[in-house]
Amino acid sequence: MFNSDANRLKQTFIWTFLILCIWEFASRTGLVNTDILPPCTKVLQAAVRELVSGKLFFQIVNSLYIVLLGFLISFVIAVFVTLGCVYSKLFESFFMTLCTLFNPLPGMAVLPLIMMWFGVGNGAMLALIVHGVLWPLVTNLLSGFRTVPKIYKEWASNINMTPFQVFKDIYVFSVMPYVISGLRIGWGRAWRALISAEMVFGMIGSLGGVGYYIYVNRAYANITNVMVGIFMIIVIGVFMEAFLFKKLEKHTVDKWGIDR
Repeated sequence: MFNSDANRLKQTFIWTFLILCIWEFASRTGLVNTDILPPCTKVLQAAVRELVSGKLFFQIVNSLYIVLLGFLISFVIAVFVTLGCVYSKLFESFFMTLCTLFNPLPGMAVLPLIMMWFGVGNGAMLALIVHGVLWPLVTNLLSGFRTVPKIYKEWASNINMTPFQVFKDIYVFSVMPYVISGLRIGWGRAWRALISAEMVFGMIGSLGGVGYYIYVNRAYANITNVMVGIFMIIVIGVFMEAFLFKKLEKHTVDKWGIDR
């Protein structure tokens, strides 16, 4: 398992390096217009300069703060909703109807309504993130609870385990792959919604985030800094996958030997 992950990481690094070399070669030799696609090295130099200046760094921190706070709120709500669905078929029927209605709605489609309800600020962004994360997370959690083998529940009943022990020792282990899958889906939706909202509506809050950085530089036709913003979004996405979701899998699903 770990060798497979190491090989995949090595392949990803090699392909990424080749893509960057092709990009640099195409820009430096005039195969593409540098006004449209500046050289890779120029973008990397601009990225370092912008981060050292401090403003872009704090905008990245602001975006991550809003997304992670929205994630935490969504997760807490999802846990309580899922428990309600597990113990009440009526509540499950009601909430799954809500999932069917609202899960297909893109965040950008409901953003104007959210902004009218919550104003232009972090509250609107948090509501948008909760909308993006809650539905897939609850759906995945419920799928995990439904796939718990019946024999585990019977075994717990035979040895007189308390409801808390059943939840802690059986359900948590069984649903963890589904939790991680739901978080991955929710992260992608929330991150894209946040960046898109800032690019379309401008600065949210007093500082703005990565999307606002791209929005401003697009207005000034600074293609290099636009590429810097895009590069930062990619780096953050790779970081979240490699150092959050992969680490979470390693210390839970892989460590416990759960089949996925």
